[in-house]
Amino acid sequence: MRVGAHDRAGLERLLRYCARPPFALERLELLDADRVVYRLLKPQRDGTTALTLTPLELIDHLAALIPPPRRHRHRYHGVLAPNSPLRAAAVVLGRDLSDDPSASAELAAPRRAPAPNARSPARYLWAMLLARLFESLPLVCPNCGADMRIIAFITETAPVEQILTHIGEPPRPPLISPARGPPAWDEAPEPMPDWDLLQQPEPDFEFDQRVSW
Repeated sequence: MRVGAHDRAGLERLLRYCARPPFALERLELLDADRVVYRLLKPQRDGTTALTLTPLELIDHLAALIPPPRRHRHRYHGVLAPNSPLRAAAVVLGRDLSDDPSASAELAAPRRAPAPNARSPARYLWAMLLARLFESLPLVCPNCGADMRIIAFITETAPVEQILTHIGEPPRPPLISPARGPPAWDEAPEPMPDWDLLQQPEPDFEFDQRVSW
């Protein structure tokens, strides 16, 4: 949406659109302490025209509309993308030139795209990442301490096998043993005893436990 500099009516419509709440207050009605009715603008497919909710259910529905914290809700592409090399030149017109003299000089200067090979300071070299991980510089010789340089990247199988064989390393990966099953019982487990057979037999006579005075 584009609003002109002197289009006050269009600016008001844009602000009303941005500031509108997620629901209309005129369609919300409090019946009692346990029921809240919200009348829909259009009936649903099943013919429902109003929703009857409890106050907690209404708060639950409203909380679902709140976006999670620290998450961007707007995505920019093309020259307005965050990592675009032309973003600084594209957004310079939106700055306040009265408070930023450097922006005025940048606007007056001819637009030049930065070099395509310019490296962002936020990107680390792979050697520095390995150094932070293993606490040792991978491009420093462990024997003499001199700087090493990359001669070539070898990806063919035959040269890699020759190099590994020359330095005494196996050229083939170790064989992986197949997965074994669970250990089998050497002897069958003893059966559980029949507790019913271990019960004490009933006495042959009835013992009178009453106390006679």
